Parts: sequence; C-alpha cells; structure tokens
Amino acid sequence: MKEILKPPETARILGVSQQKVREHIRHGIWKFGECIPKELTGKKTDEFNIYRAQLEAHIKRPLTEEELSHDT
Repeated sequence: MKEILKPPETARILGVSQQKVREHIRHGIWKFGECIPKELTGKKTDEFNIYRAQLEAHIKRPLTEEELSHDT
C-alpha cells in the first residue's frame, strides 16, 4: 500500500496542476505534505512528499486503489 505520493499523483487526484500542488505545499497552504529543499537533497529541484493519510483527511475520504495505481 502506497503511503507517500508525489505531486503528479496528487495533482491528478485533486484535479489541479502539479505546480499548484508544489506551491501550496511549499508555502504551507496545504499541510498534507512537505517540501524538502534541493539544498538538503543535493538534487537540482526541491523534493515533495505527500502523505496518504493526511491527504485522505484533507479530501475527507479514503483514496481508492485505482487512484493510487493510475499511471502518471
């Protein structure tokens, strides 16, 4: 069972753009995920982890296996 999602999956589930997911998490508007700055990861871009349980609480329903297994 997948517990950590990424912006593409989350954007599809919420019906918004990936950029909106990243910006809302980065600025603390949405509290169901975290932004890990690129300076800490050593990567070229920030990394985002979206927590399934917190996302489900945000949307007030459980995610279906179909939503989680959909190819992005």
